[in-house]
Amino acid sequence: MPLNPAAIRVLLVEDDLDVASGLGAFLDQHGVTVDYAYSVREALHLALEACFDVVLLDVQLPDGDGIALCRELKDRGLNSPILFLTARGEISDKLRGFDAGGVDYVVKPFAPVELLARIKALAHYIPASGGLLIRAGDFSLDPSTALLMGPGGNVVLGATAVLIVRRLMEVSPGSVTRDALNTLLWGNAAPASDPLRMHIYELRQALATTFGNQLIETVRGVGYRFVADNAGS
Repeated sequence: MPLNPAAIRVLLVEDDLDVASGLGAFLDQHGVTVDYAYSVREALHLALEACFDVVLLDVQLPDGDGIALCRELKDRGLNSPILFLTARGEISDKLRGFDAGGVDYVVKPFAPVELLARIKALAHYIPASGGLLIRAGDFSLDPSTALLMGPGGNVVLGATAVLIVRRLMEVSPGSVTRDALNTLLWGNAAPASDPLRMHIYELRQALATTFGNQLIETVRGVGYRFVADNAGS
């Protein structure tokens, strides 16, 4: 059942007033309630005092580092999913964010409609996590922790990657069409920039780094499938 975006409350931690104002106005127009923090100090106070469905966290803040802030919030018991907003898009930067407790990563500049879709996905994903493992071959995905386990190691996935991998593993060795994945991630509002291609590329890079080979195979003219017997081959 589609989530009513009016039920979503986010904390936007962004020191650029123009960016915060524009993004907040867009989210508000789509029924998302936005609270604002412009520094590490404000974010710590608000995030721990109020209840938010999602925290949108800029990596570079005037009085500290957003990744360090994420780690502190998680250490102090924050359960809300944290999505990073940053101009830095290297895999190493993303892995630092995931290691600190973040679950998704959006690189500036980004389309507001894509961010809205990710917020909805996060708000769906966190409450729906039941701790049941999704299995394909020797691989197991725990949606409650975003942890993909397999031969050679484990990797923590972002929220969008969890949705993709979960669906591919559920039907493995079968395939999932591109249209089906687009609908899963963005409903009827898929961005025109074809972000699915970039998500698949980044996901493949992360999986190859941990497991030694590509686990997501392109099925020409159809979509993608999870190849559970490719690890280390």
